[in-house]
Amino acid sequence: MDILISPNSFKGTLSSVEASDIIAEGLLKIDQNIKFKKLPIADGGDGTLELFKFYFDHESVKEESVNSIGEKIESEYLILDDGKTAFIEYANTCGLSRVELSKNNLNISNSYGFGLQIKSAIRKGVKNIILGLGGSATIDGGCGAMMALGVNFYDRNKCILENINPIVSVDKIDISNSIIDNTKLNFTILTDVDNYIIGDQGCVKVYGKQKGLKNSEIPKFESYLKNLSQIFDSLFYKNVLKIKSGGAAGGVAGFLKIFLNAKLDYGSEFIFKKINYEKYVKSGSIIITGEGRLDDQTINMKAPYSLMSFLNNKKFFSVAIGGSVEYKSLKLLLNTFDLIFSTSDDINPSIKKDEAIKNLMKTSMDISKLLYFKKKIN
Repeated sequence: MDILISPNSFKGTLSSVEASDIIAEGLLKIDQNIKFKKLPIADGGDGTLELFKFYFDHESVKEESVNSIGEKIESEYLILDDGKTAFIEYANTCGLSRVELSKNNLNISNSYGFGLQIKSAIRKGVKNIILGLGGSATIDGGCGAMMALGVNFYDRNKCILENINPIVSVDKIDISNSIIDNTKLNFTILTDVDNYIIGDQGCVKVYGKQKGLKNSEIPKFESYLKNLSQIFDSLFYKNVLKIKSGGAAGGVAGFLKIFLNAKLDYGSEFIFKKINYEKYVKSGSIIITGEGRLDDQTINMKAPYSLMSFLNNKKFFSVAIGGSVEYKSLKLLLNTFDLIFSTSDDINPSIKKDEAIKNLMKTSMDISKLLYFKKKIN
């Protein structure tokens, strides 16, 4: 029996590496002879930094930065490939996990701290910068990051915008002092979703509320991003609103793709190729995956779904574990996964880490019992 343990992070509680360790322990509690390989996954969002640490030799760079509302924090990014490449995770500075939701005023919240990390990596002389987007606390189109990189934003009164989310008042953008113009860097942006910037499936309508946006503010922020796109189009002659996955991290993906002349890639597929996942899959393999919540957004290129799509030419049996499962989406989810488990009866649990560990352990033991029974009858 060939088992691959490949969870995504369980957002807010467990990284994918931690989750894979717990699942492995749960399997062994029932069958000490069970054979498996831990291959945790990520999609560019929360936990991708830890995943890169798991798979690749690296130097960790820890520096003072700021979160989405300007509070001082310690940030971290990685230097890889003997100093040639930097990996920077958006959620590490400007993610929801780095700010209290009650404080996250989206009229102020921006990506400046993320830009400080990019600036730091450039000064270290790297040639390639990989940006992992996802789990963001912002809807600023990457403007805060651009400010950190030397771009000036002006309002209608020709005043420089500072200490706010620039998209709220921007009328003009000056890129003449950008430090990007003097570099020959290769940027790759990893996204965890395929949403466009605005529209019914855009980043504001789909993800705005989880960042603290009120219903009455949704049309305003759609208008802000549309205005920003028009300014960008006049500067770069490219239509940012038509970029698939451009809505990742509150529009950061689309606008930074143009500003940095970056390559855009699905984070999960990039990682699967980077670790050569396919070589571990044999005919009849059992793949155990999962994440914090399984719902209709799971099939929006989240890592567990993306893994199934990536391996669509392979024959294997898939087991998906959700910290919670949206039962109305079960039929949809079962079109992708062969078996689905929920670690909690609560449809939208808010639990502490020790409880999450306990629940995932129990579910893993239940899965192991099924596998043990299957092995016995065969």
